[in-house]
Amino acid sequence: MDLIARVQGFMATKQEKLSEELARKYGVAEDELSDIVDSFLRDTYGPAIELAKAIESKECPVLLFIGRKDCTICQRSLPALERFLQGHKEFELVKLDYSDAQGLLYHMIQQQDRGMLPMIAMIFRGSIRMIFTGEGIHEEIYEKYSNELRSECSQNIYVH
Repeated sequence: MDLIARVQGFMATKQEKLSEELARKYGVAEDELSDIVDSFLRDTYGPAIELAKAIESKECPVLLFIGRKDCTICQRSLPALERFLQGHKEFELVKLDYSDAQGLLYHMIQQQDRGMLPMIAMIFRGSIRMIFTGEGIHEEIYEKYSNELRSECSQNIYVH
């Protein structure tokens, strides 16, 4: 799954739905609303889009955690994640609170307006390699995906 493709797909769908709704509500042609809708979406989702671009450009694997401080499952999920990261310094943690503007990345990745927290994703060079939502995961799951990623990278070392 390509991170940026998911972000772009989400934004295109939002643009279309919002334009249709506003055109129907106000009796205006959809193309007349294009600039207004585009500006609104850029203002709303801009921080999340910029974060997605920053994550995509990283050379190291990223563990993305989107949760909330008041979410019990989110808080129970953190110790396993932190233990995994202690032994895997090659990963960069991007930890977001869902209520922050960048937390909207959750919906872009999930391609839905609703979902369950936390979201835990492993992303390498813009490719989403692992994603779990609504549950905590054990260190063994992190290890499994980390090993798969390491194996894939070592196989591609002589490609050039």
